[in-house]
Amino acid sequence: MEKIPVVVGDGKQSLTARLEKIRDLHEKKLTRKIPSRLIADALIEEGYLSLDAQAKALGLNRSTVWTIMKTTQKLGRLNSKTARCILANPSTPVSVRAIIDSMVDTETVLQAKGNDD
Repeated sequence: MEKIPVVVGDGKQSLTARLEKIRDLHEKKLTRKIPSRLIADALIEEGYLSLDAQAKALGLNRSTVWTIMKTTQKLGRLNSKTARCILANPSTPVSVRAIIDSMVDTETVLQAKGNDD
């Protein structure tokens, strides 16, 4: 039985829903990384223009966020540990959370197809 994430009044997921998504990420060991450009674009569209605001929104260090925004890291992708930290932060914007969720769901589908063959 799949649990439905609880969304509180301001559009943010409950702590339980966030923790479940983090556990899913940890158990699945994402092999397909999340493109950092998508995260950077989503932050800018949400109005997080300063590095401090972006770091607070993602719950990451300024240096990590700077790397994400400048996409200077290897292949321009987030690793799963960084994605887990972003999901654990209650103030992560809904659009950023949706990007990570969609990538996790895509990875789940790809893994399921690989196991069926």
